[in-house]
Amino acid sequence: MADEEIFQEFQDFLAKRRKSTITLNGKQIKAYDIRTITLEQFRMLIACGNDSHNNQIRVTKSGMVYLSEDIVGSEQLDDVALSFETFSAHNGYVGVKAAEDNSHVIPLYYALLGNWTSGCSHTYIDSF
Repeated sequence: MADEEIFQEFQDFLAKRRKSTITLNGKQIKAYDIRTITLEQFRMLIACGNDSHNNQIRVTKSGMVYLSEDIVGSEQLDDVALSFETFSAHNGYVGVKAAEDNSHVIPLYYALLGNWTSGCSHTYIDSF
């Protein structure tokens, strides 16, 4: 196998590891591995949110970060290692504009990473 082919296979492997989906109530949800999620990928999660619904950032026990729509608060937490406070609908916490707002996204991103690396010392994050 040529070096270029090996390199491409490795790149494909990394891409699959960084971005995948999880199934929530029969629906495929975009998710990223918390060990490799970048700030830009986190922005994408926020940008994909629908502000006409309640949303919540959640992390599974295996480390997959996703934005849960309508399943928020204390609902369906069996496989959830940590979650943020619920982003109530119609408040601009998710969507493209929210994702472009550094004063909103960056504190969330660092609270997410910090809490995970500290062993999920807080399972519910409402200050960041």
